Parts: sequence; C-alpha cells; structure tokens
Amino acid sequence: MMAMVQKILFYLQYPFVRYALIVGVLIALSSSLLGVTLVLKRYSYIGDGLSHVAFGAMSIATVLKLSNQMVLILPVTIVCAVLLLRTGQNSKSRAMRPSPCSRSVPWPSVIWS
Repeated sequence: MMAMVQKILFYLQYPFVRYALIVGVLIALSSSLLGVTLVLKRYSYIGDGLSHVAFGAMSIATVLKLSNQMVLILPVTIVCAVLLLRTGQNSKSRAMRPSPCSRSVPWPSVIWS
C-alpha cells in the first residue's frame, strides 16, 4: 500500500501530471452537467449518431484521397447535426399537437352519456 502511495507522489512531482489531473476533473464536472441536460432534452444519442457520420465522412475522404480530410469531415458533420436537431424539433412539435380525432369533451361526460 505504501509503495503505491509513493508511486503516486512520484508521478505528481511532474507539473504535466498535475495539470492533466486538474483538467480531467474539470472536464468530468462539465461533462456531467452537459450530459444531464442532453438526456433531459432527449438528445442522448446525437453524439453517437454524429460520430458515425464523421467516421463515414472520413472513410469517403480517404477513398477520394483528400490530403486534408477535415475539409470534408467537419462540414458534413455540422450539416448532419443541424438536420438531426431540426428533425428532432419537428417531431417534438408534432407530438405536442392534439390529434384531430380527439374529442374536446371532458372525460366524465363521455362515460355518463
């Protein structure tokens, strides 16, 4: 147990290890706050979808032998993100509208009539 503590203290002597530890904790805190917000807004799978889009764009850029692949990957991913978010907003607004078949009669009057 003591050897492990000594090894950790040895690594903490280096400034880049301390900086990495501080930055890692800050990223973890900010990611947790952002993650909760995205899950509550039902955008939890957008990162997974965009990673697949970026991977597909990267493979297409490789096949086309583009020297700077970011020229293709970044715009395609941004366009897909905008389309995904816009599509999600349209489906949510449709879900909030009442159905044209729904009655505007209160529930008890339907039962007793």
